[in-house]
Amino acid sequence: MPKTETLRGMVSNLQYIEKTGRAMNYTDKPENATIVTFEVGGRVVSALSNGFPALSEGDDVEVTGAAARAGIEAVQLHNHTTGAEWKFSPFGAAKRSFFRGG
Repeated sequence: MPKTETLRGMVSNLQYIEKTGRAMNYTDKPENATIVTFEVGGRVVSALSNGFPALSEGDDVEVTGAAARAGIEAVQLHNHTTGAEWKFSPFGAAKRSFFRGG
């Protein structure tokens, strides 16, 4: 079982990434994103964006996830600014798998 960490702080460097075919590109449209990345306290956080709540730069968030080399892979998020909650859903992720073309 992977080690988990919880971070709390302000969202910075928010980026949405869209996968089309085998290419991945940044997008300004969160609804088209496959992955969302951002930083909390200087640590990189990444998550599959399927069902992920809208975030804005400066939002106060608490995020829990599996520790990775450069940051964490989110499995749970609470946005204290907006009240939004999110938990990773393996079923939802399978519907938008990287390998199935999302």
